[in-house]
Amino acid sequence: MLILAVLLLGVWGITQQLPYIFLCLSYAIGASISILVREAIAPSPQTRVSRLTALLLLLVSLYGFADFL
Repeated sequence: MLILAVLLLGVWGITQQLPYIFLCLSYAIGASISILVREAIAPSPQTRVSRLTALLLLLVSLYGFADFL
């Protein structure tokens, strides 16, 4: 999901069409929530780093949505 979000961000950078950035932000939110759920169910050795990165991605994506609205 994160790779697809990055690809959509690249397409948006070239075309500047809003549907691509909305899809990118949606995939980023979905990926970060998926990471947080996975870490809650089965913690990895780098739980703190994974959770911090996922929370940062979630906050940036939600801020992106709020900026467009």
